[in-house]
Amino acid sequence: MDSVERWRIGLVLFLAATGGLITDYWLASLTVALAGYAGWLLFKQQQLYDWLAAGASPDNPPDCNGIWERITYQILTMQKKSEKRKKAMSRLLRRSQGIVSALPYAAVLLNKRNEIEWANKVAGQWLNIKAKRDQGQRLENLLRVPEVYVLLENRSRDEIEIIFPPGGSRQLAIQIMPIKKGPKLLIARDITEATQIRQLRRSFIANASHELRTPLTVVSGYLEMLHHDETLPETLIPAVAAAEQQAQQMQRIIEDLLTLSRLESSSIDAGDLEVIDMTELIEHHCLDTARQLGGETHQIESHVDAGLTIRGIPAEIISVCTNLVSNAIRHTPPGTTVRIELKQHTDRMTCLSVSDNGPGIPARHIPHLTERFYRVDKGRSRETGGTGLGLAIVQHIVNRHDGRLTIESEPGQGTTFRACFPCC
Repeated sequence: MDSVERWRIGLVLFLAATGGLITDYWLASLTVALAGYAGWLLFKQQQLYDWLAAGASPDNPPDCNGIWERITYQILTMQKKSEKRKKAMSRLLRRSQGIVSALPYAAVLLNKRNEIEWANKVAGQWLNIKAKRDQGQRLENLLRVPEVYVLLENRSRDEIEIIFPPGGSRQLAIQIMPIKKGPKLLIARDITEATQIRQLRRSFIANASHELRTPLTVVSGYLEMLHHDETLPETLIPAVAAAEQQAQQMQRIIEDLLTLSRLESSSIDAGDLEVIDMTELIEHHCLDTARQLGGETHQIESHVDAGLTIRGIPAEIISVCTNLVSNAIRHTPPGTTVRIELKQHTDRMTCLSVSDNGPGIPARHIPHLTERFYRVDKGRSRETGGTGLGLAIVQHIVNRHDGRLTIESEPGQGTTFRACFPCC
């Protein structure tokens, strides 16, 4: 107990004793002394309350000593610490907003009700969202784009591409990133130039491939005639055979490029989809391709669950199957076991898996396997006759069918390619 408070209590008891001695009413004297002390405590409490209610200014603290002085001191100390924290948080907030404002992206901070709390200048230029004017407005009322509604409802980190304003020329990639305890940050990137370059590249590849196909067919025809010409000198036979082989390889590359171009430039209509019996497709296409390509060099195994169906375009699903099988056989040495499996997973996805116990693929290559012309072993891949486009075609077809493609591999442990499609 504080020494001042001990003296006060001692004074109260002394006054009570003095009153008792003078009046001979000890109990009444003690009651009056304690009541006075209690009244004084209530007065000090009221002073402290009034000071706190007025903002607890350090310039006019309540006049007190003892325990009340200590309470006032603790309040002022905590207030100073709180002010320091507020200033530090304010500086941090201004710095964070300055960093986000300096980014070449549109940024909009939303609360858990999708109401706008803050936006940078780029958001005003691209999305017509201004922080002062639109604070408190719901994002859906300002960006009337169906894809944005879906993105907000799904609460996912997926990125969507929109044209804003509708009918304009600016194309934006929008992503919403959840923040802890409710808020969300909307980020929009201008991808207009990148989209135009991508479309230009696709058009160039499609046009160039189409224009090359006809003259290459003529060249291949003449090479075939020379190859079967009995008057051809023996010294030229190897050269003609090599030229014919390279011409065939170029034809396969052109056909795959045209296939990729078609997949990228078109979408699937509901009327194009058919119910596909995957069990029958595996047995009549995947296994036939596997036996044709690797029946003499590889061991082919299969495990196919019966009665599994999906909705899709049969020719494209067949392409997925044959490309995965061809990839597994072409890029593994003789004696490798290639296993084809068809199963239904617990997430209502029908999954086609093609696995091998070959040399495997280093982890650094796996993210790039579906890129065009990407080769883990460039020299060996060319020897096997691959175009470097098979897995890119597989990836596009799987995406068009709302599926997913996963690749699992470890050096020395083999590789598994798994294409999963929604069950119908």
